[in-house]
Amino acid sequence: MNVATNLALLLGSLTLTCWIVAGAVAVLGTGDELGRHDKQRVSELVSLGLNLVGFVCAVAMAAILLAA
Repeated sequence: MNVATNLALLLGSLTLTCWIVAGAVAVLGTGDELGRHDKQRVSELVSLGLNLVGFVCAVAMAAILLAA
């Protein structure tokens, strides 16, 4: 395997990891208790950030595979 394929595999696994962790953070941040709005807001921001990182990694992986 060449370097481009290895880099694409790395980015693919990073994408999957980001999306799994973002889902876990979203589930853990859905507390129904009063006074937990800050926790929910932080959870939303972290989940959004991880989803964006995952999307960027997926696009980079596709670009590397198409260029190779």
